[in-house]
Amino acid sequence: MSTQERTGARMPVLLVRKRAGVVGETQRTCHLVPMPDDDDRTPLALTAYCGELIHHGEAELLAQPSGMPCVGCLFRVPMPRSEH
Repeated sequence: MSTQERTGARMPVLLVRKRAGVVGETQRTCHLVPMPDDDDRTPLALTAYCGELIHHGEAELLAQPSGMPCVGCLFRVPMPRSEH
């Protein structure tokens, strides 16, 4: 059982980083991005909590943190909410 399942906390964010070749390796940090609204359209761009604009096609979605975390995102991401 995961920590999320035990606590009932939800953190509606995506883990995203720019693909290799789009930016240099030192800029491929793991950003935290708010989950887009539940409509059927793919957004043209995502905005990370740090303010980084990530355009459609230049990012990879991560299943878990990978590489260096974006410090700006870590400072600005909201705390997980409990669903009690």
